[in-house]
Amino acid sequence: MAGCGGGSSSPSPTPQPPPPPTQNISLVKLSIDTFTNPSGQHATEVEAGTASFGSTIVTAFQVGRIFGGGAADIGFATSSDAGATWNNGFLPGTTIYANGLSSAISDPAVAFDAKHNVWLITTLPLSFPNSVAVSRSNDGLTWGNPIMVSATNDADKNWIACDNTAASPYYGHCYIQWDNPSANGLIWMSTSTDGGLTWGPELTSADFINGIGGQPVVQPTAR
Repeated sequence: MAGCGGGSSSPSPTPQPPPPPTQNISLVKLSIDTFTNPSGQHATEVEAGTASFGSTIVTAFQVGRIFGGGAADIGFATSSDAGATWNNGFLPGTTIYANGLSSAISDPAVAFDAKHNVWLITTLPLSFPNSVAVSRSNDGLTWGNPIMVSATNDADKNWIACDNTAASPYYGHCYIQWDNPSANGLIWMSTSTDGGLTWGPELTSADFINGIGGQPVVQPTAR
């Protein structure tokens, strides 16, 4: 049959191979909400943050989301074999539901400090004012009580990153960033050089930059 606008025949379409069969990937339940506080919307675990180093993966998440904000606690799940098997639990000493002082807790983010061989989960304890905290673990399974990083007059959307490049002059420095909603989202940052045991004074950028939900990223060529 002549092609439209010409005298040659249309080429036959090239047969396409069938699509590969769909793999059945099983889901693994990492954790379940066991809290019973009346303020919580239970059977809820949300807002997960995850980091990995080598074959170890650590994820952290809100457990028992509270309608007014935050959750009853922060849960964690850890795999030391690249996700094949998992162990889980809840951070201690956080909220009044976990032998702590805060009414709720939110915004978990995870990092690993290779120089000090420590896992870090930063959280946002909700109180007045909201603060920024960090919990430490040497194996991703046993966690200490939270260490306060900052109690600025308001805090939100914290995140953490560590410099794990051995050749970097800042190897072993970890950075937590958050913003202040009461000050038009002014960005703050604090630095630890000892595996999250202590944190320096919170500082703004030189140009007082603002925003929400920032995530610090460490570049291996930083000087």
